[in-house]
Amino acid sequence: MNAAGVRVVRLDGPARLPQVLAAIHGAFAEYEGKLAPPSAAMKETVDSLARRLAAGALFVAEDADGTVIGAVCAERKGEAIYLDRLAVPPAARGRGVAAALVAAVEAVAAETGAASVTLGVRLALADNIGMFERLGYVETARTAHPGFDRPTSASMAKPVGRGPGGRGPGGR
Repeated sequence: MNAAGVRVVRLDGPARLPQVLAAIHGAFAEYEGKLAPPSAAMKETVDSLARRLAAGALFVAEDADGTVIGAVCAERKGEAIYLDRLAVPPAARGRGVAAALVAAVEAVAAETGAASVTLGVRLALADNIGMFERLGYVETARTAHPGFDRPTSASMAKPVGRGPGGRGPGGR
């Protein structure tokens, strides 16, 4: 548990997926009608999360009483671990939840020999980009969603493992 009473747990089964889904929907609801194209996070279901869990890892952040206050998905893609669906509902923000979830993904990446953690973030979400930059991520590319003629997302990465470009755990 961190100083703010946040504990991160790697899920080992589907029992808590309804709570994870609620956290994802709670975190991404504020973007409804504001992002073009709309975030696919609102289309997640318990079944789609079960598939994500089977394909990779899913971490939850919980408070002292075990309530899920955040979640993140992670999946191996080549030499990297791809971090996806980082979700912290507004009521749980400002307590280090996102940083704790990202650190859990980075630890798994380093333990499994991945070279880096990668992610995509919408260009419209400047605060999210800034958070990832503060956590040591750098922009590596910009891409456009299908049907758009301008970039809509930034790809970001952070070296964490001992693979190509890695410098050991934590990017050191």
